[in-house]
Amino acid sequence: MDIEEVRAYAKLLNEENLKVLSIKDGGFKIHLEAQSTEATGAQAPPVPDTSSEKPDASHTVNARQVGTFFIEKEENSDETFVSVGDSVSEGDTIGVIEAMKVFNEVKSDVSGTVEEILVGNGESVEYDQPLFSIKPKED
Repeated sequence: MDIEEVRAYAKLLNEENLKVLSIKDGGFKIHLEAQSTEATGAQAPPVPDTSSEKPDASHTVNARQVGTFFIEKEENSDETFVSVGDSVSEGDTIGVIEAMKVFNEVKSDVSGTVEEILVGNGESVEYDQPLFSIKPKED
């Protein structure tokens, strides 16, 4: 395999909007991955600029793993962990992420009021993806 073939595969990766392309040809293997503008687990998350933040700014609770997010306590249930407008305390379970048949709790890392639920029930989530917007409780 020569450099022109590698370039052709890279072009194919981009044209077809593929995230990963792996090819094995005899004893030769090539693995290509598209660059992403999103933060991944291998990259350091961006450091927020707190110099201009207002004291009443919202806090975001992010996914700590990849998986399927659930806001409902049980399948086909109307009962949810939290709803918009609910008060939560630091450490409260506000959802779960299922990965490989294991359910991991999503806990609030701040006390306050749920302003927005950013992911729907049963949606796939990525590492560090925002799940909730919470207005911190004023002291």
